[in-house]
Amino acid sequence: MPSLNEPHHDLKTLLAEALELRNVDHEKLAQLTGISERYIWAIQNVELEKLPPAPYVRGYLKKIAEVLHLDHDEIWDLYRKELAHKTSGRYDTLPENRFAIRRISRTQIFWGVTGVLLAAYLLVNVGNLLGTPNLRITNPAQVITTTSDSHIVVSGTLDRQDKLTINGTEVFIDTNGVFSKDLPLQPGLNDITFAAQRFLGRQISVTRQVISTATGTTTPASVITH
Repeated sequence: MPSLNEPHHDLKTLLAEALELRNVDHEKLAQLTGISERYIWAIQNVELEKLPPAPYVRGYLKKIAEVLHLDHDEIWDLYRKELAHKTSGRYDTLPENRFAIRRISRTQIFWGVTGVLLAAYLLVNVGNLLGTPNLRITNPAQVITTTSDSHIVVSGTLDRQDKLTINGTEVFIDTNGVFSKDLPLQPGLNDITFAAQRFLGRQISVTRQVISTATGTTTPASVITH
């Protein structure tokens, strides 16, 4: 029968002998001390990675010593010896207080400010990014137009942030929102399609028909409309 009066070289042996002499198993010890059974097993098997920080373990060892009639100082010294050859950093500190005020890094501040500015920009410019383009065609103003010329200068207005194509070709819009483009006409019926697209909004398309009665190349002149 082992004796608890003999010196012990490790905590595992001491606890194993004490449990045997007192005829107490781990479940019963957990009930008597209020310590989780998994922690009791971890202490006996010196599984330090499964245990809380040292200040808590010392309290557990004190309760175990009282129930098993052991010398608390002795089992604490044995525990410290086991702890000495381990990495001490994470065992010697109390767990992080989840209610404590955390320091905010510069990176977090940067992205936070960037997010606020981006949200403000989108809020202010939502109308410029979404919605329907305000396309106004001044020439040809009518749906069907007749001209004796072989060319026509189409023109109109559109917000500068919108994209405009005429018959599939992108057209420049000046600072006043005005556009114009000289287009050649084939004899007979010509379809001219204006397509305006807002960045994240809708696209609209308008078609004008121009009938050219020209028989040869002429200089653009006035437009005759019906």
